[in-house]
Amino acid sequence: MGVGIALIGGFVVYGVLKAVLGIRMSQEEEYEGADLSVHRISSTPDREPNW
Repeated sequence: MGVGIALIGGFVVYGVLKAVLGIRMSQEEEYEGADLSVHRISSTPDREPNW
C-alpha cells in the first residue's frame, strides 16, 4: 500500500512541476547541451593542463 501511495504522490509532483516549470529544455538548449544552457560551463575546457 505504501508503494502505491508513493507512486501516486510522485506522479502528482511530476505533473505539477511539468505544468508550472516545464520539464524539458527547448530544442536549442538540447542542441547546445545542458552544460552550456543550464550550468553555463563548456563541456570542453579552453585550456587543459599539460600533464
